[in-house]
Amino acid sequence: MEIFGITLSRKQNNYKSLYIAGALSLSIMFLASCGSARPKVITTKKEALRKGKVQNRSTSTASRGQDNYEIYQPEDDELLTVESNSLIDDAIENAMKYDGVRYKYGGSTRKGMDCSGLIHIAFDEAGEQVPRTSASFYAASEAIDIDEVRKGDLMFFATGRNRKKINHVALVVQVTPAEIRFVHATVSRGVTVSSFNEPYWLGRYISSGRLIP
Repeated sequence: MEIFGITLSRKQNNYKSLYIAGALSLSIMFLASCGSARPKVITTKKEALRKGKVQNRSTSTASRGQDNYEIYQPEDDELLTVESNSLIDDAIENAMKYDGVRYKYGGSTRKGMDCSGLIHIAFDEAGEQVPRTSASFYAASEAIDIDEVRKGDLMFFATGRNRKKINHVALVVQVTPAEIRFVHATVSRGVTVSSFNEPYWLGRYISSGRLIP
């Protein structure tokens, strides 16, 4: 019996050890599970940037219900570009409204206008003060190559006897791989749209320029 009693006691100890080990394993698993379900909270943007959670750019987040929407906030230079594009579009639209108006040297009204008068009034109606003569437009613009010309740029020509003296300016309204089109006021047609592919204008072209904002 004593031997049997000793044997029984060992079995009880073994069962107790197994029970404790099992309970301990379950506790560890439970704690690990709870820890994984509760991630570390990032409280600052600096910390988030360090951990690669967000990108360092000018954005903000708006919530609607449970969905998050990222709102892009443009930089100052991008705002200037948008404003410039709007100004150009308005100026071109204003110039095109005078299509068919007769040519009048020194004029800038519907009764008649010259080339620089057309561009001057087009920008003036768009809220931008610009020069009045072809020469002053040339002086105020930034020189660009012909392959850099885009909508809203100026093209300068020499249509007089002196083929090196600028006396005509036009406003570019469309640029495609095939041609450049511009609105201007000519002596023979008044306000009209022409193509740079036309031999007359191609042969009298001097340079192109972009108005500096």
